[in-house]
Amino acid sequence: MPVILCGDQIEFEREHANTPPKERPDWPMPSFDADDWAEAFCKFNPSVDKGLMLTWFASALMRGFDEGWARAGRNARATPGGTDAVR
Repeated sequence: MPVILCGDQIEFEREHANTPPKERPDWPMPSFDADDWAEAFCKFNPSVDKGLMLTWFASALMRGFDEGWARAGRNARATPGGTDAVR
């Protein structure tokens, strides 16, 4: 389920409710698949090796995921009654 930021986005999501993901104008933004990001990058930079970009995007996405978990853990510990373990 997408996070709705404003009325314009609600209208956009309604307009593209049945649009295949790769045909949406915001693709690959909603995707957490490194292959989607590598494909989109290489579409605009065809001289770049897709395997290299797949590796780069996989690392970048995982780093963001790990940072999110780390911040969630820090926030939980900073909250009264918080826990030391991220669940």
